[in-house]
Amino acid sequence: MKILSAVVALVLVVSCTNKDQLQKILMENPDILVEVMKKHPQKFQGVLNPPRQNAPTAADEIARREEEFKNPKKPAVDTARVILGNPKAPVTIVAYSDIQCPFCYRAETTMEELRKKYGNKVRYVFKHFPLPFHPLATPAAKTYEAIALQSKDKATQWLAEVFQNQQTLGQEKEAYLDQVAKKLGVNMERMKKDRDSEKVQKIVDQDIEEGKAMGVRGTPAFLVNGVFIVGARPAKDFEEIIDRWLKEG
Repeated sequence: MKILSAVVALVLVVSCTNKDQLQKILMENPDILVEVMKKHPQKFQGVLNPPRQNAPTAADEIARREEEFKNPKKPAVDTARVILGNPKAPVTIVAYSDIQCPFCYRAETTMEELRKKYGNKVRYVFKHFPLPFHPLATPAAKTYEAIALQSKDKATQWLAEVFQNQQTLGQEKEAYLDQVAKKLGVNMERMKKDRDSEKVQKIVDQDIEEGKAMGVRGTPAFLVNGVFIVGARPAKDFEEIIDRWLKEG
C-alpha cells in the first residue's frame, strides 16, 4: 500500500489533480496501473492478494503438498482443446488464468521457459479463471476458445500477442481481441458466431467451476500433475515439483 500511496501522492503533486479527479482518471484508464504492475509485480502482490487471517503456515503447506503427491488433484484434460507439448508427456501442467491479469502474463513466460527446458516431458493446458474486476477477461477467454475451434495454432498465437499487449487491450477493449484475430487470418464470421455459442460459454464456465473445486481463489494458479501451486512463481518452484514427479514416475 505504501507504493500505491506514493504513486498517488506523486501524481497529485505533479498534476495538481485532487484525489477524486485522480481516482476518476485511474478508473477510466486502469492500464496505467497495469503497466506499473507488469514491471514490478512482486511489489503489488501483497496489495492484490493480502494475507488472510489464519493463513496456512509453511508447515501446513508442506503437509498439503505431500498429501497431493500421494493423492493428486485430477483436473479434466480434454484432448480436443489446445495442449502444448507432447500429448503423452509424463507431467501435465494445468493453468487457471485470466488474460487481463498482469501476473498471468508473467506466469506465461515462465511456462514457456519450462516447456523449452523439459521438452517432451511436459505438456501444458491453459484454462480460464476470469476475475470479476477484469471486464475484458471473459470476452478474451471466449474469443480464445472460439479461435481454437478453428485452429489451435492460431489460438496459441492470438493468446501470446494479447498477453504481450495488455495495455493495448485495456485501451482498445474488445475491438483489440478481434483485431488480433483478423491479423492472424481467423474466419471472423465463424469466430464471432462461436464466441457467442453455448459450446464456448460452457467451456469457460466448466473451467471456472473446476478451478473453484480445485481450490483456485485467484490467478494465476496451477496444478502440476495434480499438485497445487499459486501465483506467478519463479521457474525453480515448478521445477522442484516436475523433477520429483519425473524421479518418482
